[in-house]
Amino acid sequence: MKRIATTIAALLAMAAPAMAGHTAAVGQGSCSYCHKTNLVTQHGGFAATVCQTCHDSTVTAVKDTIALGVSGQTYACSNCHGSAGHTEKHPGYIANWSTMDGVQPGAAAIWTQPTAFTPVSPATKQSQVCLKCHSYNGFGAAAGGVSGIVGPTGRTLTDQALEFNPANRSAHPVVVTLNNQTGSPAPRALPSSAMKAPWTNVGNQVMSCSDCHDLTVSGTTGPQGATYTWSLKGTNKAWPYTVAGVTSGTYQTTSNNSMSFCWNCHNFSAAGKPHTEGDHNGVACVGCHIRVPHGGKVSRLIATATSGLPAYQSADGKGGGTKVTGFKKASSPNNYSESSCSTNCGEHGSISGAETW
Repeated sequence: MKRIATTIAALLAMAAPAMAGHTAAVGQGSCSYCHKTNLVTQHGGFAATVCQTCHDSTVTAVKDTIALGVSGQTYACSNCHGSAGHTEKHPGYIANWSTMDGVQPGAAAIWTQPTAFTPVSPATKQSQVCLKCHSYNGFGAAAGGVSGIVGPTGRTLTDQALEFNPANRSAHPVVVTLNNQTGSPAPRALPSSAMKAPWTNVGNQVMSCSDCHDLTVSGTTGPQGATYTWSLKGTNKAWPYTVAGVTSGTYQTTSNNSMSFCWNCHNFSAAGKPHTEGDHNGVACVGCHIRVPHGGKVSRLIATATSGLPAYQSADGKGGGTKVTGFKKASSPNNYSESSCSTNCGEHGSISGAETW
């Protein structure tokens, strides 16, 4: 009888979600960045599958919070979830992702937000946990991939399901392997000689977010509170500047990049002709490549100074500094020539059939 009564109460709550006790403090404070609906719609099918998950809970904090709501008193998210925000909880998410529920993004056109997500319980890939929040699933529509949500460090969150979309012409293999990056024209993967262990099984491997990002709370610079900008990890942590942990400075170039974050996994010696061409000396890496190298609309993570390039993906992160205007992927890293790209720096002429943003 108790279950039947609880179910009836749940149905009534669904029919009238504004009923007292289920709207208390949702949408207040920092939680309101993402959590804007009443408790029934916020928890149903997301954190809890049925009302009994909370109402039959033996956790003291949950029981006390329900008592507050029943008595008509105000309560907040922290009553059940504690005072620690998501920033402080990220290390736990990463350490325990395989025990958590996640979502798998559905198909979407090139550089378009996936808007359909399939629940996965438990998650089979770390990214499925991260994409619960860092995508349309978490914050809704994001024009050009940029949401309206400002994170704890003042940076605007971007849609990473869009950035890693398999329909994009390039992406790091986080959602799918490179062989399954359907939007990428051949050859999809780099040669194995261009990669360092353990990433030499090119085309067949999937990365985790924590392969690149150290989601700790030891400092205040990174998006999740890590010491280095963008929470980068590994022997080399500098990108796109020559010094790690800074937000301005001297850009890495083809002739000054020994400290580059990229070389934790990639071999510069096998990076291909464009990186060793003499007249490219002094050209900033982000003069050609996107600033946030998750994925993009052009092959090989190339940026083009065209109208579709989001400002955050340009060289300076504000819409300026990108040199390439069109790009054609070559059959191998050493088969590039001046006819492979057009630029606005006077070095290359116009080309036909180029990929652009």
